[in-house]
Amino acid sequence: MPIEKKTLWIAVGFSALLIVAILIATGAINLTKKTAKIELAVWGFDSPAVWEGITAKYHRDNPTVTVTYKTLSPAAYETDLLNGLATGAGPDIFMIMNPWLARHGNKMIPAPRDIATAAEVDSLFPTAVTQELTNAGSAYALPLYMDTYALMYNKDLFDKAGITLPPNNWLAFQEMAKKLGKNSAALGGSEATVEGASDILALLMMQDGVRMTDTDGKARLTGGAGALSFYTKFTNPKGGYYAWDNKLPTAFTRFARGTLPMALGTHAEVMALRAANPSLRIGVTPMPQAPAASVNFASYAALAVWVGSPHATEAWRFISDLTTNPENALLYAVSAKTPPVLRSLIGQFENDPDVGVFARQALTARPWYRVNENAARATFSAMIESVTSGARTIAEALRTAENALNNE
Repeated sequence: MPIEKKTLWIAVGFSALLIVAILIATGAINLTKKTAKIELAVWGFDSPAVWEGITAKYHRDNPTVTVTYKTLSPAAYETDLLNGLATGAGPDIFMIMNPWLARHGNKMIPAPRDIATAAEVDSLFPTAVTQELTNAGSAYALPLYMDTYALMYNKDLFDKAGITLPPNNWLAFQEMAKKLGKNSAALGGSEATVEGASDILALLMMQDGVRMTDTDGKARLTGGAGALSFYTKFTNPKGGYYAWDNKLPTAFTRFARGTLPMALGTHAEVMALRAANPSLRIGVTPMPQAPAASVNFASYAALAVWVGSPHATEAWRFISDLTTNPENALLYAVSAKTPPVLRSLIGQFENDPDVGVFARQALTARPWYRVNENAARATFSAMIESVTSGARTIAEALRTAENALNNE
């Protein structure tokens, strides 16, 4: 290299170093400045073990963000959560059940448009999610899983009765209950003896085309007589389909003991039954349907961001990464042992022996709008009891329940 060119390059390099030194001296470049660390708090009702791998993976992928998960008691979760939010000591992210947007939406901040919109939710998840977790084009929460009701049956009791296949529609169900006789099917009782009785009755109504609510959010049970009559007839000793005595112990206990041939339950209940009695041979088949159309009942948890979170945008990035990224959504589904809700995963699980039935049913699951699902559950349970006890006719019970729902 000629001396002149070498000298020129040295001069250029020296000038560059001098400029950097000046910028450092004036504070324009801060070599000691560190990237801000963000801590996100998540409250939920999952076991802590479910979230260990999830939070660790997110920190590895996003070193500046630490996510901590806190489990609250499922029985007192909503109360404890609301107390935390009211005192300003709540989390950045909290789990909700699918009907909660109606009464807790004012505590949630919707997703930034560049992270999630209602249209994107509709493309990624089953219809029920869009109907319940979005409003005015915005997403207020994103789902972790989706559970539905299916028909559970005791394989040993079916074998003993010489039954080769479970019923696949309501007509076949009632004929099988008639064949098996008293205490053969957990249908007809109130919440006192049949877990999920109110959800099951609501599903029967939806399968029968009942609107449940009108455009202004008011309960409309017109047309529900057929479903209520069908549901309660299984407790009538004088009828031809007497299959449930409506006495304790509950359906769950009877099924766990191996004395109940048929019951309707969610994937969560199937898992609980297997834990209660590992030797039980449980068969699971799709929920019986009415002739008109296939409709299933949506039950699921989702993640929302508290309006008071100082890190709302980063909180939404975490939720989106967990629920819309197939790899991470799969990590949650496997860890929590729940049916997937992301459309791209439903197809992968549709033939899975454990969650396949529930995964397929997510696509036809539909919500029932109610401001307070606990009050609605109590109202439907009381409606069932008023009919089975003879206190009210079918028509009277429906009118009473509708009035109660509209005056909550």
